[in-house]
Amino acid sequence: MYVSGTTVYDANGKPFVMRGINHPHAWYKNDLATAIPAIAATGANSVRIVLSNGSQWSKDSLASIQNIIALCEQYRMIAILEVHDATGSDSYTALDNAVNYWIEMKSALIGKERTVIINIANEWYGTWDASGWANGYKQAIPKLRSAGLDHLLMVDAAGWGQYPASIHTKGKEVLAADPRNNTMFSIHMYEYAGGTADQVRSNIDGVLNQGLAVVVGEFGPKHSNGEVDEATIMSYSQQKGVGWLVWSWYGNSSDLNYLDVATGPSGSLTSWGNTVVNGTNGIKATSALASVFGTGTGGGTTTYVKLQNRASGLYADSWGRTANGNNVALSGSGTSNNQQWVVEAAGTYVKIKNRANGLYLDGMGRTANGSAASFWSGSSSYNQQWTKEDAGSGYVRFKNRATGLYLDTVGRTTAGSDLGQWAYSISYNQQWKLVNP
Repeated sequence: MYVSGTTVYDANGKPFVMRGINHPHAWYKNDLATAIPAIAATGANSVRIVLSNGSQWSKDSLASIQNIIALCEQYRMIAILEVHDATGSDSYTALDNAVNYWIEMKSALIGKERTVIINIANEWYGTWDASGWANGYKQAIPKLRSAGLDHLLMVDAAGWGQYPASIHTKGKEVLAADPRNNTMFSIHMYEYAGGTADQVRSNIDGVLNQGLAVVVGEFGPKHSNGEVDEATIMSYSQQKGVGWLVWSWYGNSSDLNYLDVATGPSGSLTSWGNTVVNGTNGIKATSALASVFGTGTGGGTTTYVKLQNRASGLYADSWGRTANGNNVALSGSGTSNNQQWVVEAAGTYVKIKNRANGLYLDGMGRTANGSAASFWSGSSSYNQQWTKEDAGSGYVRFKNRATGLYLDTVGRTTAGSDLGQWAYSISYNQQWKLVNP
């Protein structure tokens, strides 16, 4: 991904306008495998992921970064990764710690320039001062480039992201410090940067008039000290071809829970969520996928995946079976719809629907180890509801709500073998990778 003037382009050279959601991963690490598909289901074409370098919260590991990127790619969203630990700090050491974290994680990042944007540090430089802010980033950006990180970089405005004058007056200097000329800027539009329509328009125009690319990296319906004109943020961004990323999916503190888009990792939309997802200039109306993921709107196309078992390398397959009670089987990789599935949100659970026959993966109430997993027409039965658990390294487990057993190959490695269920284990038989067809 790259910028040219005021426009962000995807890796195929197509203009890309972010319409996405912030996800507070640093504080809810266990919810990733549930939250990402739920965010994608809104039609979002991008997701900004809160990470920690360990300075303030539990550090996100290399394996965690790899898993996050894999999930975002699987659900066809551009991943904007940000380190949150330097928030509000004026210390260059805090910014440098963020830079060092990206360098430490570079083996997960290099090669992902098509699908990942690095937002260097969330809201670094709390003071409303352009010079100190610019001087910090003029050191940080060349260091990242020297380490081989060639991604599109994103830089938040000074003043906790709410001082766009820092970009208006010093943004060109920051961009000039980038040997690759591939840095964009972010304004966090709360009460001080987005409180009125005039503020919204002048703050966006002030960046565009400098020939720089900008995104509204965070915004809400209001904030601690005042209202926010979210309607103008959404409408004017649409008019100007500027991206936005709403704060945030869920999990805000009780005094800020009006910022929650959803009631939980795969919960229903809140009033705020309904505004940004279903509103006139919301995600469903304005989001378009990055062309590296194909065509269509984020919410206008169904995402199909294949389920590949880690132990056998085989794929879950319907084998052309179309009757209720038929068993699900395994097969080598192919292009048939028999191997393609939709993972649908069902509250905090998921349902798994086969593309070819339209039937759902069902535990059939079977509670014995080795019992077959079968097909059944869609219903509200717990037999069709599965917990999607992160198994690490890009794999997941599926636990049936009714039986308590996990989807398992039972050690079978022959195409045509039935798929089974088994009590929890660390065996690769229970680990699945969701891959693009």
